[in-house]
Amino acid sequence: VRIVEFESHELDIRRQRIEVDVELWDCSGDPRYRDCWPAIRDGIEGVILVANPDENKGEDLKIWYDEFIASSNLDPENVLIVLNEMGEKRTNDTAISEFRLPPQLSSATCAACNLLHEGDQLRLDFNQFLVTIIAKSEVPSDM
Repeated sequence: VRIVEFESHELDIRRQRIEVDVELWDCSGDPRYRDCWPAIRDGIEGVILVANPDENKGEDLKIWYDEFIASSNLDPENVLIVLNEMGEKRTNDTAISEFRLPPQLSSATCAACNLLHEGDQLRLDFNQFLVTIIAKSEVPSDM
């Protein structure tokens, strides 16, 4: 399990620029870390699921939905699904269009990218994801 902490400086909420502390917990998609999952789930406000649409199907996300979203009563709108292609080519539109989310995740945000070529768009999608989560929580008026 890897934990990354950082400050995001590029968020605008209600026409105000805010800075937020973000913690990302990476559980690598490996079931051998299953014993750590309850600690990772504790207090989560959002979930990012990453899949390679050339290798994974939407149903492959079901285990992560069950373990992190349903068990935490998290709103699927607080889920960002990143369809990350790993090759040298740009995003494969065919693989993306054939990727079907499970019905439980139909209201999640889905961002398709190839990080080698399209990282800037993912940054924008990630920032919008943060804004969505923050807007749903109680934001102090002096921010």
